[in-house]
Amino acid sequence: MLKGFFVKSLESLVYDNEQVGRSFGVAGAPCLTAVPVKSAGFSVTRLTKDVMGGVPVPARLPAENAYFLMLYLNDVSHCDIRADGSLTRMRLYPRGSICLVDLKDGVSIMLLSRLDSLAFVIPYELIDELGDLSSDLTACGLHCRRGEADAVIGHMGQALLPLFERADLASTATLRHMAIALCTHLLQDYGYLPGMAEALRPPPTLLSKVQVQAAKDFVLENLHENLSVTQIAKAAGVSARQLSVGFREATGYTPYQWVLQLRIDLAKELLAQRSLSLQTVAHRCGFTDQSHLSHAFTRQTGMTPGAWRNYRLQ
Repeated sequence: MLKGFFVKSLESLVYDNEQVGRSFGVAGAPCLTAVPVKSAGFSVTRLTKDVMGGVPVPARLPAENAYFLMLYLNDVSHCDIRADGSLTRMRLYPRGSICLVDLKDGVSIMLLSRLDSLAFVIPYELIDELGDLSSDLTACGLHCRRGEADAVIGHMGQALLPLFERADLASTATLRHMAIALCTHLLQDYGYLPGMAEALRPPPTLLSKVQVQAAKDFVLENLHENLSVTQIAKAAGVSARQLSVGFREATGYTPYQWVLQLRIDLAKELLAQRSLSLQTVAHRCGFTDQSHLSHAFTRQTGMTPGAWRNYRLQ
C-alpha cells in the first residue's frame, strides 16, 4: 500500500494529490491524475506561486515512495532547506529545465522568485509496472537531475497544458498515454540498473576549488565593471569554455547568472539607501543604465527597483 499521494482508489488519488498544491501554498492548484498501467497513480499539478516583496516562500513535500519531477515554464530561483533549517546556495532554474528528485526522504525548498511550473509525482510502483511491460524499461531507479534542459519533457509539458482546461474521457485517455510516454522517456534516459556504480559516480570536475574561488573573488572585486566570461576565466587561469562549463558544474549557475544575481543582491542593499538615485545604484552594481537595472531587477524579483525600495522602507 502506498501512502500520502498514492492509493489504489482513483477517487482517493484525486483527493490526495491536492497535497502537491498545498505543499507550495497553492490550495486548489489544478491537478490531473491517471492510472496509466495497472493500479499505480500518476499526477501532474499546475503550479503558479508569486513571491511578494522578495520574501522567500518555503515549500515542503513529505516523504513518499515516489519521484518528483518539476518542469519550469519560466525562469525561477530557489534553494534547498537542509534538515537543520539552513539554506543551500540559491540556484537558477532556466525556463525549459527540469528538476528530478527522489521523495524517499521528502524535499524542502525555499522559493526566491515566482514559480510557474508543472509538477509530476511518479510512484516507484508505476516504474515497476512499466518494467513488467517491457524488459527494455527495467530499472532499479532514476538518476536525479537539477537545472538541466530536457526538450522531450518540455514538449510533453506544453502538450499537457490544454488538458487542464478539459474534463472529458478523451483528455483522460490522452493523459494516460502521455504519462506512459513521459515515464518511458525517464526510464530510457535517466534509469539505472543494478551494478551501475561507475555510472553513478559524478564526473571529474573541470574546475578546482581554488579556480572557482579565484573566479568568484575577481567578480566580487570588479562587480561595478562590465565583466566578460573571458576576463573572469583569465583571472581563474582557465579558458572561457572551461569556465562556462566548470563554473555551472560547481555552483549550479553559469558565470553570467551568478554575476547577475550578485548585482541584484547588491542593488537591494543600495536601494535601502533612499538618498541614492536609481541611476547611481545601476552604475555601482555594474548595470549599463537605469533601464538595464529595472529590466533585470523586475525579471528577477517581480518588482521594479522603485517599488521594492518603497516596500522595504515602509
